[in-house]
Amino acid sequence: MINFSVNKHEILAPLATVQTIVDKKTIMTIINNVFLYSDEDHLFIEATDLEISYKTKIPCKIFEQGAVTVNAKKLYEIIKEFPFDTINIQEGSNSWITIGTGKKAEYKIAGLPPDDFPRFRQVVMDRYIEIDGFIFKELIDKTIFSVSSDERKYSLSGIFFEEYSNEEGQTVIRMVSSDGHRLTIMERPVENSGLNLDSGVIISRKGASEIRKVIEGADKVIFGIDGNFCFLESGENKLIIRLVDGKFPQYKAIIPEEVDRYILFDRKEVYNALKRISILSSDSTFRGVKALVDTNSMEIESLFKDIGEAREIIGIEYDGEPFEMAFNAKYLMDVLKVMKSPKVKMIANNPESPCLIEGEEDAGFLGLIMPMNLVRPE
Repeated sequence: MINFSVNKHEILAPLATVQTIVDKKTIMTIINNVFLYSDEDHLFIEATDLEISYKTKIPCKIFEQGAVTVNAKKLYEIIKEFPFDTINIQEGSNSWITIGTGKKAEYKIAGLPPDDFPRFRQVVMDRYIEIDGFIFKELIDKTIFSVSSDERKYSLSGIFFEEYSNEEGQTVIRMVSSDGHRLTIMERPVENSGLNLDSGVIISRKGASEIRKVIEGADKVIFGIDGNFCFLESGENKLIIRLVDGKFPQYKAIIPEEVDRYILFDRKEVYNALKRISILSSDSTFRGVKALVDTNSMEIESLFKDIGEAREIIGIEYDGEPFEMAFNAKYLMDVLKVMKSPKVKMIANNPESPCLIEGEEDAGFLGLIMPMNLVRPE
């Protein structure tokens, strides 16, 4: 029966990580649990919801080797509030776990034997790349927000991941997401290639979110593909994620190839104006605005005036013919929020054409939002 002593902060971080992985709604009680087992002077921690599996190890002082599973949420909450830095965890009879330190503090929680716990899948390390953690995180940060939340749009329920060779012969990895009303692309060249993808794969929103969390602050990470799974290694942390079994739409077809007209504007100024105007929107998702573009100015007003009206005039760079366009303010705000360019270029060829958003300091990034009709849908 397992018996060990561990530093509170060493075990708290992985327990915090697994909180969003374990399936709290499942009827399989065992996967509400975290799997703890020892090997020499390390404690191994595993968690899964059958779609995403996590594994890590931390240093600890082992008194007796063993393995047990215990409710992930309750264990995390106890450890988080524990009043001392050194914690003793010992398995007793019937898989009950005692958490304490001498006679000053003691908690007991029921565990389960690990026999039925789904074990961490072994992957074949044939197709993988090593990539800077901050680059991989940026790819996810700039695409995850436009993944569809509609469960009926299965092929849009994750981030599309692909690789290609650019004109300089570099390997480029690209992430793409869409919910049918907008599209986001982010790509970066990488120093090595090894994925050998014939076609792209789709990483679920939850899977991408867990990757982003695990690689926070990491220098180098390993990312690879093994059959219907992708895997990631970041230090002692490992993830295996089942890929979405779907075909991502041919997104390149909707991106305008020519630029007929565009405007330049201050990113923060437009973002803040849209944020203020959205206050008077009666729908948190359907935030329609109309923009009247004229020489060096853009007048933005709320499109539907159910509960009030808002209007602001913003200075821009534009010297063409006047035009107007309508779009969902939230979609544009989401794009501007993840960008860092002070000046943003917005291509709007005609009222029916998608609006493209890009900036000089956001290399490899492209945002696309579909225009709205100026007549409100029934």
